Formats: sequence, C-alpha cells, structure tokens
Amino acid sequence: MRFNITDNIVTRALSKICDMVCLNILWLVCSIPIVTIGASTVALYSVMLKLVRNEEGYIFRGFFKAFKENFKQSTIMWLILLALGIIWTIDFRLLGYFPGMIQFVLKVIFTLIGFILLSTLIYVFPLTARYVNTVKATFKNALILTVAKLPYTLLMVVIVVAAVILSLWNISMLLIALPLWMLFGVSLVVWVNSWLLRRVFTIFEGEEDNTQEEGE
Repeated sequence: MRFNITDNIVTRALSKICDMVCLNILWLVCSIPIVTIGASTVALYSVMLKLVRNEEGYIFRGFFKAFKENFKQSTIMWLILLALGIIWTIDFRLLGYFPGMIQFVLKVIFTLIGFILLSTLIYVFPLTARYVNTVKATFKNALILTVAKLPYTLLMVVIVVAAVILSLWNISMLLIALPLWMLFGVSLVVWVNSWLLRRVFTIFEGEEDNTQEEGE
C-alpha cells in the first residue's frame, strides 16, 4: 500500500492555513481604501463559505471575482452600516449627560440597538456572498436571521466582540494581537462564522429545497 502525501492530515491542515493567510492578506490589501471593506468582506466570505463546504476552487480568482461582482451592492451596505455605527457611537457617548435612571434605561435601549446593528453587520456580507438579492431584501433577511437564529447570532457576536476586546485589553496584548490580525485574524473569525452560517442558512436553503420538491 502506497502512502499518498496529499491525503496526509498535516499536509491538508497546512494547505488550509496557507489559504487562510492568503485570504487574510487579500482582505487587508483590498480594504485599505476603507470604502471597499464591504466588497472585500463579501469576497472573503464567498471563498470561505466554499472552503467550509469543501468546495475549494482557485482562492485568488474566486476572491477577485466575488469582489468585482458584488462591489456596488456591498459598498452601499457597508456605507449605510458605517454611517449608522457612527451615529450610534456619538449618541451612546451623549447618554452620559442624562441623569440616573433615564441614562440607565437609554443605555439598555442603545445596547439592544447596538446588538442589532452588529448582528446585521455580521449577516449582510455572507448573505450577499451566498445569495443574489437586493440591498433591502438582504438587510431584511439579516434582521430575520438575527431573531430566528438567535443562539447562533449571540455566538457570532460574542466571538467578534471577544476577539476585539482581548486585542485591545492592554498595550502588551495589542502588540501581540496586531501581527496576528494582519496574518490570519480576520480570516480565522470569518472561517469560524462560516461554519456556524452553514447551519444558519438552512432557514433559506430548506425553503428552496421544499420549493424544488413541490415543483417536481
């Protein structure tokens, strides 16, 4: 029996790591103009969702193809979310000027709004990468998933928030985290989320399967 090195677990693991590093660098380079972060994130999810389904293709070709095809829509969504995020941040800081109980109630409300904004941010880009839809419908589906798949939503929000908080915990942690984020941090978070999104998207793909069965 001959040993096939291509089937070796270590080799395949190293190949995956190499793909993640390449994707992370592509994401960083394509996100430099800031305004293109949405398109870059959609492209990253487009490739990563295929990787977790073992539908590997050409990493570079797949990334740039998705980047180009979804550029307009993903940029519009990114700018909308960025504007809402800036408004939310300013308003949340202004809550410190309100007295006691009113401030507490408003902080609870704004925390809930912040959670919805963050969960929408987490969902809209993989939704755009996986499905062809309008901007309005994509936002609507993101809000539906936020509630319908709440346990998964909470888990993905915790993953993102925890990663950011740990990175910013102190100067020493930041100095360690920055090289890791630049090398594979973003692609690692997207990879973990992509595994969870496989289960989340069954809410839509199940409906598609039922429609096909009824047609037959």
